[in-house]
Amino acid sequence: MAIKLEHILKRVQALPPLPTSAMRVIALTKNPATSVKELETVIAQDPALTAGILRQANSAYYGYARRISSLQEAIVMLGFQVIQGLAMSAAIAPLLKEQLVGYEIEQEGLWKHSLLTAMAAKRLCRHQKLTYGDIAFTAGLLHDIGKLIISIYVQEVGDYLLNKVNEAKFSYVELEEKVIGYNHATVGGYLAKTWNLPDDLVQAISYHHIPLSAQIYTELACVVHVANGLASLLGIGGGVDSFLNPIQQTALDLLKLKESDLETLMADLGEFLVDPAIFGS
Repeated sequence: MAIKLEHILKRVQALPPLPTSAMRVIALTKNPATSVKELETVIAQDPALTAGILRQANSAYYGYARRISSLQEAIVMLGFQVIQGLAMSAAIAPLLKEQLVGYEIEQEGLWKHSLLTAMAAKRLCRHQKLTYGDIAFTAGLLHDIGKLIISIYVQEVGDYLLNKVNEAKFSYVELEEKVIGYNHATVGGYLAKTWNLPDDLVQAISYHHIPLSAQIYTELACVVHVANGLASLLGIGGGVDSFLNPIQQTALDLLKLKESDLETLMADLGEFLVDPAIFGS
């Protein structure tokens, strides 16, 4: 049932653009000349964005001993890069909360899996002393956006894919490519380009299942690949393919990760899951 690229691109273009307020926040946080006051003023104009940032800032993930009660305090304490990730979280949450029948993902399931992947990516960077943890957070958050586009096609061939993945020595994402013509990672890269996201995010999304194929941002793609695998192992909202796209040893080797490191990261993530504020938006 190979789908033509034009059909994929039409569905990509049919998705709503990211909210203007979130895009303004992202642009401001990239500009070193931006002041805390400027950023606060823009965020404050969007009550939903303000609430989402404060809720996340006070979650167990950030671990501050006292409550952060104002936007200014959140911006100062968390920093521009974290605020950028939280703005993207608030912007993307409504899309990721949709039910995706093709992947057997319940409502809010993709959002929970994506946010957990983002947290795992940032924690992995900290654990391995990699410097781009906040970029990895955003990449983790967006890694599965292609599922929004091709779930409708997966729905048509889902049983066939599951039968084939058990028969053949292919991962689920490889079979998406062979049967549909495109996999959700590649399509996610198309969507990221449509949203004018930077190349590091486009590559991390496009290659999160084959990270060593990323031309420039190989290490970042490996981080998202492993983080996605860890989130899937925790069984939070990943869908029917969660256990059918295993973590590749080559990615673990490139990041110098051992089994004990993965166990530590899994334990950290497990602690976050008891906090109900984690998945708020």
